Amino acid sequence: MEVTNRPRCNPMINTTHPILLTGMSGTVAPAVAEELQRRGHGVIAWNREQLPPEDLAGARAFIARTRPSAIVHCAMGDPDWGAGMAQACAEIGCAFLFTGSASVYGKHQVGPFTIDRVPEPDDSYGRYKLDCERRILAANPQAHIVRLGWQIALRSGGNQMVDFLQRAQKEQGHIDASTAWFPACSFLSDTARVLADVLERFAPGTYLLDGNPGLSFLQIAMALRSRLNADWDIRPTTAFVYNNMMRDDRLPKVSLRLD
Repeated sequence: MEVTNRPRCNPMINTTHPILLTGMSGTVAPAVAEELQRRGHGVIAWNREQLPPEDLAGARAFIARTRPSAIVHCAMGDPDWGAGMAQACAEIGCAFLFTGSASVYGKHQVGPFTIDRVPEPDDSYGRYKLDCERRILAANPQAHIVRLGWQIALRSGGNQMVDFLQRAQKEQGHIDASTAWFPACSFLSDTARVLADVLERFAPGTYLLDGNPGLSFLQIAMALRSRLNADWDIRPTTAFVYNNMMRDDRLPKVSLRLD
């Protein structure tokens, strides 16, 4: 990954006040937390048992009391929760970053997508993510939105590609991998670094984060099999035709390292 050594330019972000993260039981947030801590930031995990997303008044009071320098919202939850947190951030002057998804682009749309392409989601998850984006930006126009593709971690567990491949092999005895599917995807470690960069250095706005240079799902699956020395029976197919790759030259360049 190519990253320029620019100084921090977001005055909201500092190491005096911690950064609050939602979704710490998921895949992306723990990696982001680790990256932020490596950069000297304190991190607080949102505890949904102590403070449920439905308690919007309690959430706003908690944010006002803790006064984080930023909130990174990676969790699933009611769009009102995200909008409420974003508004609270606007009121106290702290940054807000929401992890969106390439799923906001429908399967009838053909990538690679750029920021000027209007999303037309065609499933419930894509519509949910786009609804979150719109409510957050309506509540806080200075929010950061970063749309992510499928994450890749070289291990089991989590909502990420390697775990999907391992489970498919175990459950089916083989993996069907389409030569006509070009997924938006990136390594989880790269995603965490770029999200931290966006929070520290980039102007508010919507960004697209994708490390796929143009590889099909078959090519990616075979390269991961080789890299992990995995005993996967990968079978080429053309049953799934889809391209939701994304391109955004404003972000640090990331690319899949599959050799």
